[in-house]
Amino acid sequence: MRNFSFSRRRLLSALAACAVSLAAACPVRAATVKDVKNAAPRVHLPPVHEHDRCPVCGMFPARYHEWLATIEFRDGTAVHFDGAKDMFKFWLDMKKYDTKGHTQKDVKAMGVTGYYATEMIDARKAYYVIGSDVLGPMGHELVPHPDLYDAKEFMKDHHGKAIVRFEDVDMQMLLGLDEGRFIVHGRELK
Repeated sequence: MRNFSFSRRRLLSALAACAVSLAAACPVRAATVKDVKNAAPRVHLPPVHEHDRCPVCGMFPARYHEWLATIEFRDGTAVHFDGAKDMFKFWLDMKKYDTKGHTQKDVKAMGVTGYYATEMIDARKAYYVIGSDVLGPMGHELVPHPDLYDAKEFMKDHHGKAIVRFEDVDMQMLLGLDEGRFIVHGRELK
C-alpha cells in the first residue's frame, strides 16, 4: 500500500509539471488556475541525514521524505521533522524541544514538503489542510500545499475539514490532531 501511494504522488508530481508546461502555453488558463503571486516559494534547506532524529517524536525523518519539514537556524544548524505537525509543536514550544536553547528569533528559514509536488516550500507561506483522509507518519497531519488552488483540490479529493495558514496553527489544533479531532480557532470541526 505504501508503494502505491508513493508512486501515485510521483505520478501526480509529473502530471503537475505537465500542467505547468501547458499553463505556460495558455496564459489565460494559468492566471485562473493559480494565483502565483501568493504561492509559497520553494526553499533550499540543509539536507536530512539518515541519523537525524525528530526532536519531538524521536522518529527518523529521512525515512519520510514526502512528509519532511525542516527548521534552519541562523547559526547554520537545522532540525528535521517527520511532518509539519511536529515542526509546529517544536516551533510553538522550543523551550521544551530544543536542546541548544534556540528561540523563534534564531530561525532563519522553515520548510515543509508540499503534498503533490513533493518539494520543500516556505512553511510560513504554505496552505495546510486538516481533517483529511490522508495520514502522515504520526497520524492526522497538517498537509502542506504551496497555494490555495492545490489546497482546495486536495480538500475535495481527500475530504478535508479546513484550510489553515501558518499563523492559525496553535497547540490546541496540534494536540487535537493527535486525538483525531480537528480544532480551528478553538472550535472543533465535525
